[in-house]
Amino acid sequence: MNNKKITFVISTLAGGGAEGVCVNVANGLVASGWSVDLVILHTKEATYLKRLDPRIHLVVLGVDNARHAPIPLLKYVRKYQPQQMLVFNYELSVILVMLRSMFGFKTKILARNINTFSKNTNQVTGFWQRRIIRPLINHFYCKVDHVINQCQDMRTDLLSVFPQLESKSNVIYNPVANHVEAYAAANDLSQQTKQDYFLCVGRLEQQKAFHYAIEAFSKIAQRYPSLRLKIVGQGSLESDLKQLANDRKVLDRVDFEGFQSDMIPYYVHAKATLLTSLYEGFPNVLVESTTLGTPVIAFDCQSGPREIILPGINGYLVEYQSIEGLVDACDAFLAGAISSEQVRESASRYATKQIVKEYETVLGCPPFEPSVK
Repeated sequence: MNNKKITFVISTLAGGGAEGVCVNVANGLVASGWSVDLVILHTKEATYLKRLDPRIHLVVLGVDNARHAPIPLLKYVRKYQPQQMLVFNYELSVILVMLRSMFGFKTKILARNINTFSKNTNQVTGFWQRRIIRPLINHFYCKVDHVINQCQDMRTDLLSVFPQLESKSNVIYNPVANHVEAYAAANDLSQQTKQDYFLCVGRLEQQKAFHYAIEAFSKIAQRYPSLRLKIVGQGSLESDLKQLANDRKVLDRVDFEGFQSDMIPYYVHAKATLLTSLYEGFPNVLVESTTLGTPVIAFDCQSGPREIILPGINGYLVEYQSIEGLVDACDAFLAGAISSEQVRESASRYATKQIVKEYETVLGCPPFEPSVK
């Protein structure tokens, strides 16, 4: 009988950072002999479904959002009686804690903290999120049995809200995506031709704050007439960002690429990847970029960049929300040279095998009687 069993729970397998990490770790555990169930709400826009190891038991609850998930989740728990569940979503973590409290099942519930908790939960909008979801998260999230944070800053932030999780939390960095890691291993990145553009990657939403990148680019554009800015992603702020680029007279040099399922060519050929987020959990963009030998320039936002960037080695860390600082860093980068080999070496700590071993250490802890209070 295989005692190495785990159930992963996540909303979707759409093309996001948490979804990518979920699939990578699940695949890695299966390869290491674990029995893995993956529970998702639905398969709409399931970009990462094709990356899933066929040995993983996929369970689709058939609901559109978390608020409709309690009964299907309870049915799953009663049918399969999982020993432990690792949850990649705040709402789903809380739902499982509440269900365990009400129905007394003994499943160990672990949560993966997916963002800077204090900032993410305070950014919610709408009556349902503000008046129902956020209070439930604030009350019940601390009742999970363990929280895995993506970096030290995230754990520090989490403990500022829930100091009682001090002994029930740890840090495991995100692994680099499997396909990115495989490409880096199979190719001589030092021989890749760099093209004349800076790269931004992410949702076109307030958190990613790409307006800072456009503002900075507009200030250096005249000095580097062939330089371009490529923004890969989609979101509600696309028209606003295009208008800003137009106002700054650089619209003809800012390329809005939309969502791209294959990011490797964008990273490989970029001069550098820019990150201007207001806050992060752990920015996978920086890990993927450095794994592919492309330096990064990022605001020193909470959280993640300062734990990834080695100034002058794999990129530059910029004063938070400083456009002039971003301009200076771009100038310094363009005037100097950073070795793609040393950039790639800096990402070795995010190797999938290493990260999976760290997950095994946490998941392999002896069973215990979880609190149902």
